[in-house]
Amino acid sequence: MGWPRLPLILACAAAAAVVAPAAARAEVFVVLASTPDAVTLVDPATIQTLGPETVRRAWSVSVKRSLASGGPPQPGYIRTLNDYDCATRQVRWRTFQVYSRFGDLVMKQDNRAPDWTPTTDMEGAAGLRVVCDHAAGASVVSGSSMAQLVLSLMQGWDPQPTPADPPPPKKKATRKKPPPHKVRS
Repeated sequence: MGWPRLPLILACAAAAAVVAPAAARAEVFVVLASTPDAVTLVDPATIQTLGPETVRRAWSVSVKRSLASGGPPQPGYIRTLNDYDCATRQVRWRTFQVYSRFGDLVMKQDNRAPDWTPTTDMEGAAGLRVVCDHAAGASVVSGSSMAQLVLSLMQGWDPQPTPADPPPPKKKATRKKPPPHKVRS
């Protein structure tokens, strides 16, 4: 269940949006990063401009196959609030919240030293391009909501049921002849 399955998961999430009720409007979400075990998304419609026009803020959601290392996979997701300095191409995280598969808050942490740092990873660089440059990103998915996409991604990692063994062929019922009827005199 490696990388080849991820496009299928994303396609299923997009297909689910197509068959959603007409009342639900599909939104477009940008994929900042994707690996066989995690997908990070951002909703461009929620990007805010702060104070100086060069500083922007956005939430990202990282859906993970497993929140903990070791043991059986325990899917969940992490919401992170980041500030982006578009002029200096730096980022700082403000807060993050870790949720279980069922939406239970596992952990929350605020950044006590909100220093700006240069982006050194691909996800941070992709975030800068989307938030600052309004770039569409390499991949986008659509869905009725971020929650629907999170659930679809986690369900895509669930073990798939294996077809049950076919039942054994039915034996033809053999009819036993009843014993001869004795006539009493």
